[in-house]
Amino acid sequence: MELLLNFLNKKKLNIRDVDRIFINLGPGKFTGLRISLSVAKAISLANNAVLIGFNSHDLINKNYKNLIKLAKNKSLIKPLYSS
Repeated sequence: MELLLNFLNKKKLNIRDVDRIFINLGPGKFTGLRISLSVAKAISLANNAVLIGFNSHDLINKNYKNLIKLAKNKSLIKPLYSS
């Protein structure tokens, strides 16, 4: 959660500014998906934000344009994490 808050802070956003959440539903590692889904659901409930799930193959297959259509301001923020 701290990483997410730091990321939003760098973008000069507050957690309350989040009104749509795009979340990867897989494929992926079970624990990572479960944690990210739980955090997304909690933020969605707290902010009354729309939760939109997608499959990571959609991004690989260039179907991300359909996701952008769902974004309010026609842009997506994709945080990158290093291991």
